[in-house]
Amino acid sequence: MADRYTVVLTPSFQRDLERLPVPAQEKILQALRRLETDPFGPPPKIKKLKGKGLGQWRLEVWPYRVHYDVVGREVPLYRVRHRKEIYQD
Repeated sequence: MADRYTVVLTPSFQRDLERLPVPAQEKILQALRRLETDPFGPPPKIKKLKGKGLGQWRLEVWPYRVHYDVVGREVPLYRVRHRKEIYQD
């Protein structure tokens, strides 16, 4: 059996998720299940981002983006926003 990762929802991620429409929330939560088994790929839905700081990985759930990191066996989720808003911080 493949190693499993623990997905951790940060308070900022939870706030972002609650602001989205319910159908989008369900779609995102379903897509997050893939991070439990393979948070590193495959592209293009999952991508390593350039630069420094929090959220070095991106999961695409059209038209939203989830920024997260991989720390040991944990996958902390930092933000989920529309693709036009996620890179403005």
